[in-house]
Amino acid sequence: MNNSTNTEEFAKDYIDAWGTKDDAVRRELVAKVYAGDAAFHADEPGDGPVEYHGTADIEANITRVNQRLVQDKGLITESTGFVANHDALRVSWRMITPNGNVAMTGMNMLLRNATGKISHDYIFIG
Repeated sequence: MNNSTNTEEFAKDYIDAWGTKDDAVRRELVAKVYAGDAAFHADEPGDGPVEYHGTADIEANITRVNQRLVQDKGLITESTGFVANHDALRVSWRMITPNGNVAMTGMNMLLRNATGKISHDYIFIG
């Protein structure tokens, strides 16, 4: 994961895992970018802190979020950029409505293990 093309592809796969409506594609992308023992950390306003551990729990969380925001509300997830620093990767994103209005923005700080997969994922909304 040390060249920009691989990092760009990794960031795209990460965003696509959250944005695809296809369960099989989502499962494949989650397995591709997350380590088996990965942890996802969120502390969204009004929801309180949550953690998910392992790809099965992380995939289930992504599926719930996808159902609520992408499938039910029609929001589209787009990358707005990424920055790599050694084993850390910051991925910025936004969710837009079908007519292009921005509904939500955020970023995720991804810490990657020696194989280049996500070991910790921290989401920041806003």
